[in-house]
Amino acid sequence: MKRHLPLVGLVPLFFLTTSYELITNYGFVDKENPLHFDAEYRHVAPAKFRTASVKGSKATYDDAHAYLYYSHYLTPDNSLSWKVGYSALEFDWSQNPRFRGDHYHFASASLGWVSTSIQDWRWILATGVSVDTHTFNFGKTGVYYGMMWGRYQFSPNIGMHIGWCGYVGVENGYVLPILGIDWSVGKHWQFNGIFPVNLSIQYNFNASWAMSIEAAAFGRPYRFPMRVHDGIGKFDGGIFEVYSKGVELDLKYRFGNNFYASIGGGWNFGGWILIKDHANHHGKYYKFDDAPYGQARLGCTF
Repeated sequence: MKRHLPLVGLVPLFFLTTSYELITNYGFVDKENPLHFDAEYRHVAPAKFRTASVKGSKATYDDAHAYLYYSHYLTPDNSLSWKVGYSALEFDWSQNPRFRGDHYHFASASLGWVSTSIQDWRWILATGVSVDTHTFNFGKTGVYYGMMWGRYQFSPNIGMHIGWCGYVGVENGYVLPILGIDWSVGKHWQFNGIFPVNLSIQYNFNASWAMSIEAAAFGRPYRFPMRVHDGIGKFDGGIFEVYSKGVELDLKYRFGNNFYASIGGGWNFGGWILIKDHANHHGKYYKFDDAPYGQARLGCTF
């Protein structure tokens, strides 16, 4: 008899993946409710730079997204999910020596295929594109990405994950493996060790309320390239990447499979901004220190 991965087991996994544009586990796909909306906002307090040439200057970081999905079943075991989305990133650094633009806005679209047709497996194939809305130049600012992710129901309370995700565009490319495990312990505890999707420990007070400690990443997916706005000199049309990581404590609420929300805060451990010229050369890392941050997320399926 074929076993299908229960949707309720997927819901805790979805919270961290929402902040990682290339990876969505499509736990919201529901035959009776084809539309899903997801939104998130984070703010990092001012962080000081420690690179000698800009030491003492500060930057603030904000990011946000809003995604809308439409899903439909092709067969009882196979579905498609279409996404359109908007993302924003602000890296406000008044003493930036290479460019002045600090607000960035992106439109995105993707198509995901979800299948449970193989016994005990749930497979996802997805492809998409993100483009800077300042120019809508898909050649110059478009980033094209893909993912293949499988979850195997090893036992009633353990799932094993394998796959890959990656992107190409803006003179760059990157591929990462997806590898790990999720483990439900009794009614209350959920451990997720799925690189790079979800590293968290969650305690479920009841069916609606939960508390979790989660790892987080900033700057869109790791080494995600973006075109500079208002570049200085040879950095006109340059390329930059922002990356940092942190840990947060979140309070979560969900109402069945139709609504969830979370609010929390944490600590950004510091990171870097890498700035290169338009041809992806002459890069320099500017490193910044740690700082506190806050976040809020919500989603609904209807």
